[in-house]
Amino acid sequence: MRRRFSIGEAVGEPLRLAFKRPLMTMAWGLLSILPGFITFAAMGPLLIELIQNGDLMANGGPAADDFSTFNQFMIFQAWSGLANILGLLAYLLVTTAVIRAVLAGRRRDGAAFVRLSKDEFYVAVIGLAIGVGVTFVVILGGLLVAIFGGIAVGTGEAWSMLAALGLGTALFLAVALIWGRLALIAPVSVITGELAFAAGWRAGRGQTGRLFLLMLALIGVSILIGIGFLILFVLTAIVFGGGLEAWADEAAVEAWMLAQLENPGLLLGIGAVALIPLSWFQGFSAALWTAPYAVAARGLTPPTAPVGADAPEPTV
Repeated sequence: MRRRFSIGEAVGEPLRLAFKRPLMTMAWGLLSILPGFITFAAMGPLLIELIQNGDLMANGGPAADDFSTFNQFMIFQAWSGLANILGLLAYLLVTTAVIRAVLAGRRRDGAAFVRLSKDEFYVAVIGLAIGVGVTFVVILGGLLVAIFGGIAVGTGEAWSMLAALGLGTALFLAVALIWGRLALIAPVSVITGELAFAAGWRAGRGQTGRLFLLMLALIGVSILIGIGFLILFVLTAIVFGGGLEAWADEAAVEAWMLAQLENPGLLLGIGAVALIPLSWFQGFSAALWTAPYAVAARGLTPPTAPVGADAPEPTV
């Protein structure tokens, strides 16, 4: 009997995790957000330096001989690089934790399913391999599109432009169609406890269309969330920012930013209050594009005994 998965169940899984396990979702979000604190902390001194020197919104930027600002910029870059590395590690831990949470069903975990095990190693290797492979294909396809487009511009040949458009469309559809099957490899690896490139790809055999529909559904959910946040931002700017037109006054914006940076108590207080909903939403966002494919992998992969970080301890 061919195994299947429910698109509705897959799309609803992130909501189930977020609303039935809000503390776990907040833990994922907080872990994802923490590296960003380093970037914001390092950005403060740099912004103060730029505002005090009048370089923040200047067209030419800092002067070439402004070594103080340059030094502050290099410090910021160093801390930002560290934050990026920690951010990638946090993304890896949270992604694998979401997969485990989906596979665990109703079973709970005191550490929000966050581990540092061979499962994380498998997911990291798979993510790197897929990222490099897809990037290479996109770059190669982009070069071909650019070549045909250049021929069309240089010669005015209609066939070249049609070829460029057709090739670009075909490349986009090809990546979109196989993405669902590629997204199964990581959760299948967690299920089987091994690097499952072949098994993960086979799990999606005959399900390419359904996986494509799942991706379209997730894109639709993401667009709706983005529209909601855009509306919230506009309303917040109108209520608390004196209207969107207030942001056009560069001097007023700089003065407000400098005051907040030199006396960050208000911002820290607002940030502390906002940290709870922000962590929950960040955790939900992490689950939004991971949990559905874990549900699909669970439905398309034959059940096995617990393996990996959740395998039971051997008895003597």
